[in-house]
Amino acid sequence: MPTAYLWCPAYPLTSATGVAKARQSAAALADALGWDVREAPTLASGGAAGAWAPAALRQQEMGDALGHQVLVAARGGYGCLDLVDQVLTWPGRGGLLIGYSDLTVLHAVWRRRAWGETLYGFMPGVDLGERALASTIALARGAGLHRDPTSDPTVAALVPGAARGWCFAACLRVLAGLVGTPALPDLGGALLALEDIDERPYQVDRDLNQLHRSGALAGIVGLVFGRFPASLPPDYGGPSMPDLCAGWAKRLGVPAIFGLPFGHDADPLTLACGRKAQIEVAAGGWSLDLAPRAP
Repeated sequence: MPTAYLWCPAYPLTSATGVAKARQSAAALADALGWDVREAPTLASGGAAGAWAPAALRQQEMGDALGHQVLVAARGGYGCLDLVDQVLTWPGRGGLLIGYSDLTVLHAVWRRRAWGETLYGFMPGVDLGERALASTIALARGAGLHRDPTSDPTVAALVPGAARGWCFAACLRVLAGLVGTPALPDLGGALLALEDIDERPYQVDRDLNQLHRSGALAGIVGLVFGRFPASLPPDYGGPSMPDLCAGWAKRLGVPAIFGLPFGHDADPLTLACGRKAQIEVAAGGWSLDLAPRAP
């Protein structure tokens, strides 16, 4: 039976309620997939909000995690940068990584190591629902994923076109922070799915500029944007987030949609990084497809 390691590579779980939630949701996922959950020794140790455990402790647990077939991050936050060198030099091969937010760092390093696909989504220590669980189970089993206006009626078609490539999903601020480091993967050919939370339009524009001017966006074939929920000043008169994202898609010459509910979203959809993907966007609608896992 495959073992799934449940741990906190970034922020800790700060309450007994959070620990119980993580255990319950991880168990639901593992039961559906026939996995045996193994829990990190410090999972229930707690910690202050906004704090991260010492790097040496998290590196020790990262080493433990890499000994399992599945790695499930209980939550994100901040701290995965401390694990980059360790994972880049790990002598073996990493298992199936599951998580989002700050886990973008590890998804990127998995890509650099050519360790196979990862799942961007489903962190059991935070709120989630049936969509998060169902999409994670389906993708982990190797099934494909199809989304269109019927499944996601609030998603907007931004820039028309069609493209095929491979999916890579990321938290925008975290991905931009990898520019100039050995953790940033080659995104050539990627259908790039970007999301974040509490980032205002100028901050999103700055991060996209950072990625673009570094050359990181050269060769991407399409853009899938999340909702980017953020509070704006009452007198705000700047660009809307959809308009800003549409401008970038046009600048890069790629098809794009806005508002897919993944990452920092209520009941977030899971996406498979490294999976073959295609997008079609037209005035009358759009579709996004992740292929079944290759045998």
